[in-house]
Amino acid sequence: MQAGPFAASTPETRGAAAADAPQPPGPFPDPFPDGDTYTVPGDRDGPSEFPVVRYAELQPKVPGKMDFEHFHSSKEINWWLRKWAYEHPDITELYEVGKSFGGEPIYQLTITNKATGKDTDKPAAFFEGGRHSGEITSTESVLWLTWQLVEKHGSDPKITQLIDEKAIYLRPLNNPDGSDLYRWTAQTNRSSVRPHDSDGDGKLDEDPPLDLNGDGYATQMRKRVGPGKGTHVIDDRDPAGRVLRNVGQGNGDYLVYTEGIDHDGDGRIGEDGIGGLDLHRNYPYNWRPEASAERTGRGNTQAGAGAYPLSEPETRHVFTFLTSHPNVGVVNSMDTAVPMHLRGPSTCEEKDCMFASDLKLFEYFDEVGVSFTDYPWAGDVYRDYATRFGGEPEALFGHGPDFGYFQFGAVWYGDELWNGGRFTDYNKDGRFDDWERSRWCAENNREDCFLPWKPFEHETLGAVEIGGFNPKFWNQNAPAELLEEWAANQAKFNLAMAFELPRVEITDTKARALAKGQKDGATHEVTVTVRNPGRIPTALEQAKRVKIVRPDTVTVRLPSGAGQVVGAPPEFWLKGQSSYQATVRVKVNPGTSLDTVTVRASSTRGGVAERAIRWPG
Repeated sequence: MQAGPFAASTPETRGAAAADAPQPPGPFPDPFPDGDTYTVPGDRDGPSEFPVVRYAELQPKVPGKMDFEHFHSSKEINWWLRKWAYEHPDITELYEVGKSFGGEPIYQLTITNKATGKDTDKPAAFFEGGRHSGEITSTESVLWLTWQLVEKHGSDPKITQLIDEKAIYLRPLNNPDGSDLYRWTAQTNRSSVRPHDSDGDGKLDEDPPLDLNGDGYATQMRKRVGPGKGTHVIDDRDPAGRVLRNVGQGNGDYLVYTEGIDHDGDGRIGEDGIGGLDLHRNYPYNWRPEASAERTGRGNTQAGAGAYPLSEPETRHVFTFLTSHPNVGVVNSMDTAVPMHLRGPSTCEEKDCMFASDLKLFEYFDEVGVSFTDYPWAGDVYRDYATRFGGEPEALFGHGPDFGYFQFGAVWYGDELWNGGRFTDYNKDGRFDDWERSRWCAENNREDCFLPWKPFEHETLGAVEIGGFNPKFWNQNAPAELLEEWAANQAKFNLAMAFELPRVEITDTKARALAKGQKDGATHEVTVTVRNPGRIPTALEQAKRVKIVRPDTVTVRLPSGAGQVVGAPPEFWLKGQSSYQATVRVKVNPGTSLDTVTVRASSTRGGVAERAIRWPG
């Protein structure tokens, strides 16, 4: 296990890791790998080596100076994390939470004012990006928020108070293997890189898309085969005449393929690319196996589920960190590109399976999120996500937001950033078709969103054309010049939820003697008023049900040998923006003289507060 500030984070090792002084970040790195070829970890039946593409979108404006007009590679992200940890040791702790499938370290930064207490004694939020390897706008949003918190502590009053009173856990890049593959090559994956049989032919990753024409992208190929011999026609609704419309076999002029070759000779191209497991279907709540593993043929299944719940290290490291840090009350584990503020439930109607008070809180945050991001959708997975274009509710199994609410009992979102370039619904039908996206690009003189069709001589198909929407910096993610707007607006919503975390604070104390002069000592009554200024309660109703949290308590600490507390500590729950008056009885031993005693309010999600009170003479 690696030592120092990058040691793996476990309850046993985090204290030791924090004790070592963070090291300087070193020279600013080249954001790309050495050499012209990138090798993907794992044993597969198809290629694992791909040409490195040096995308302009990954080049910083000024090396070593933060900007959000480019996408940060894993090398650059880790450099910034080291830099912040080195320059701000009073509020940061950087550590490794574990290894990815390919053995790469996964880093996380804790931000809290160490002078005001330990992170585990404070209410906390957890924000994660980069789970889906190609959905890198989410990583940028976590990185933007980290930058704001670090740089503005001490100058921005609200951020300063947040970091003084609470803890923020930030994991910008949860899937470094897939992220590197996406950023450094033409592959457009969204999974981890664990080899996977996505087409059910018994082979692993044997048929990935390829960049045949060397433009840096794996897009589409179209072959004109003549009227009535194909599946697609040029969509006459597109003024630019670029996009195709599927009209069914035998009705079109073109056949359409993924850019690449048929490696395994099955007549299909690009149907089994690198990886294929879905880290967002690998959580334990309502997990279902993949179809290939379900033996009856009658049960529900889930594509990309993995071999078993938490089989993937990237998901498991989130689970183990959070279950060992139940002080976390807000989570957002983000992807792209619906766009939507997305939460549970994922398998049932929210009014049937959520507590009413919890649902009301989520609905409030739905509205708060939209006020920052202007996303067209906000709500649950089962209905709002599944039916946003019509249709019926549809379940997702093993989904993070369901684990987050039903088992972890937190305000948990899995937000989807960026809209895939769907800026205008010209025919007002509630959908964004390809012809509408192409029209918007043409009307706004965007030359980067659609890669023009260019002739290419394919080894088996003959004369084809290669082109299509930019799969990286348009479909899955924002263009670089629009990146900061999307990253920042989402981060501001996450910050707004962190501001509303529950927190116990002691607002008033009274101590009085009930009787004096007893032979066996004097009994006193201590009254403590505890307040939660946050909108979020110290326990959601679901958190109480699954007992992920303990009741809030108030205790009185006496010097050794001075006496004892009579009875058990009072237990209670603090709703959002509410107070509670707790009473504790204390019996002081005869002849004991006290000046002060300490009262302590403790809450799993609301943190710890202490106050010394003067003891009545």
